[in-house]
Amino acid sequence: MKKTEDTVKWKLKVAYDTACNGYRDALLRLWELDWHYGYWNSDEPGTIYHYGEVHNLTMEEIVYIVDNDICESEVMVWEDYTLDALEFGFDVPNLMAWHRGCPRIPNATFDRLRQMKADLEKFVDDEKDRLKTQGDRPSES
Repeated sequence: MKKTEDTVKWKLKVAYDTACNGYRDALLRLWELDWHYGYWNSDEPGTIYHYGEVHNLTMEEIVYIVDNDICESEVMVWEDYTLDALEFGFDVPNLMAWHRGCPRIPNATFDRLRQMKADLEKFVDDEKDRLKTQGDRPSES
């Protein structure tokens, strides 16, 4: 019985790897990328696919992209949005929600928040410099 179970597991693993690599290959064709453009995490099909210098996709995202013919530029816009949302503590939509048009924070809001953050950091740096220059150190309680 054990030998039969091992054979079934091995066949399932081969079928899964073939399917994952097939979806990866379909993604590369869809986006017209070179086959050597990326790699699976730990060389295990179905894990995270790393491509370019900083891009990563889960198997679920790859399947969704291929099944819905999503162009690379839309995925890049989604990735940029997720970074902005993470930086400022907003909800981060998954690719499916993004593609279906979930509510989004406008880019102008992120720009305004970035400016406010820069202004605050400058204020803190200026105050540190003022305290160092004047020798006006806060008392320790």
